[in-house]
Amino acid sequence: MLIVLLQFLLAHVLGDFVLQPKSLVEKRRVHIKYLLLHVGIHALALLLIFSATLVDHWQGIIFIVATHLAIDSLKIWYEDQWPTKPFKAFVFDQILHLLMISVVMIFYYPNYFQQLQLWSPTNVLYLLTLLVLVFVTPIIMRVFFSRWDTEQAFTGKKTETLLDAGLVIGILERLMVVIFIQLNFLPGIGFLLAAKSIFRFGDLTNAKNTKFTEYILLGTFLSFTIALLLGVLLKYARENLL
Repeated sequence: MLIVLLQFLLAHVLGDFVLQPKSLVEKRRVHIKYLLLHVGIHALALLLIFSATLVDHWQGIIFIVATHLAIDSLKIWYEDQWPTKPFKAFVFDQILHLLMISVVMIFYYPNYFQQLQLWSPTNVLYLLTLLVLVFVTPIIMRVFFSRWDTEQAFTGKKTETLLDAGLVIGILERLMVVIFIQLNFLPGIGFLLAAKSIFRFGDLTNAKNTKFTEYILLGTFLSFTIALLLGVLLKYARENLL
């Protein structure tokens, strides 16, 4: 089962990344023949990889090729409608492709996936922690800092930063903290905090603004406190409750 999954993933990586240069990505948005060329390359990669077991896996190959064409067509339409959001288009595109591979694997190995117990307490706990990190914590922080939204010291600074960069950085750093705690790699947390302090030092020095410095420190400590709390709770639940 694992080798079949790896073969489908290998074909996906080859077809969507290795054998698809940037020029082909741009041209396929202009003319359908380049989209068909891309899908054809993907199909060829699948045929070569599964050449020894083609009789057993031809249904899955046809399904992957057909859905790949549909998903990439949807992505091109999305990029035409919202050209300023290429990252979202890329993420959704890859998620859909991986979902189609999952559908094929379930088709070939239904009994195996029934035994996986996807909704086990451990998996639900991990999912809940991830959702709190990615969606709940930013809302908590936004509500906490809402009292200072009218402060002129901050409103000007917000316009000088990358759009949503702070949100993404916060999510990544909290995720890293939780992972470090699960791995018992506590020095990693100190390294992460030190690295962020170094990168922020220039901004705080140039700002020469006490309010802005306090704002940054509050955000950093609140983000790390929430991440530490979540990481410790997750570790305790894994070791004592499950």
